[in-house]
Amino acid sequence: MNKKHVLSALLRLFPIKLPSFIFLFFLFISLNSCDSRQPISQSSEEKEQRRVIYGQPVSIKNTDFTIIPMQIVDERDIAEARYTDDGKTAEDISQNANNLIFFDEKTKETHLLTTQKFKRIAFSFEEIGTYNKSSTIILYKTIQEDSNQDGFYDWKDAVVMYVSDNRGRYFRAVTPKNTRTIDWTVEREKEQIYFRYISDSDSNHVFDLKDPVYINKLDLNHLRDPKSLKDSSQISMPLIEEKARKEYEEILLSK
Repeated sequence: MNKKHVLSALLRLFPIKLPSFIFLFFLFISLNSCDSRQPISQSSEEKEQRRVIYGQPVSIKNTDFTIIPMQIVDERDIAEARYTDDGKTAEDISQNANNLIFFDEKTKETHLLTTQKFKRIAFSFEEIGTYNKSSTIILYKTIQEDSNQDGFYDWKDAVVMYVSDNRGRYFRAVTPKNTRTIDWTVEREKEQIYFRYISDSDSNHVFDLKDPVYINKLDLNHLRDPKSLKDSSQISMPLIEEKARKEYEEILLSK
């Protein structure tokens, strides 16, 4: 959506009588909601007009590494409002990246997080271990496809979790494909994480209450295990086996 069209529409919806602060609030929400969705390019000409922009560097606590987000945008987006007057990005690229660069402050070397193609990557840091001896891991919410087939890549699509160590190594999937992660719980001293996610069981491209919720457990000791690296599937395991799950649900629903 063109921001000029949004502004014109808002001016028609909210006449001058509306208090200015309310008007500005609706304006901010509308403009940002337009930017948060990435339309799917169809033509080769549109792909040729794409450029890569870089977000602000983010330092990783207790390490010598810094993350630099990368995002693909169209030239028209950059020309309109992608950058502000002071040169900073107008939106938080770190939560809508396509890939990440890891920079080693000591060696000055860099490497990409992954060679896989992602439409959206949002990352966060989690500390694990005891207070005397702790370390940081990185969790990633990712979008790889337009799962709801609405013509956009956004957080309404399937959201698959990934994990890596604090240097961007051992980048591994945690939850299955075609699922949407709800939340996670970190057991810091046990070095375990529980993930809740929804599976699109009826294949209607919508994640709702009709779909089952699952819980997987990730034992971070397996993250660096050479054997697990040979497995391309997610490294977390179901907390409840499917047979037991069905049995428990039948007991509960029979009451």
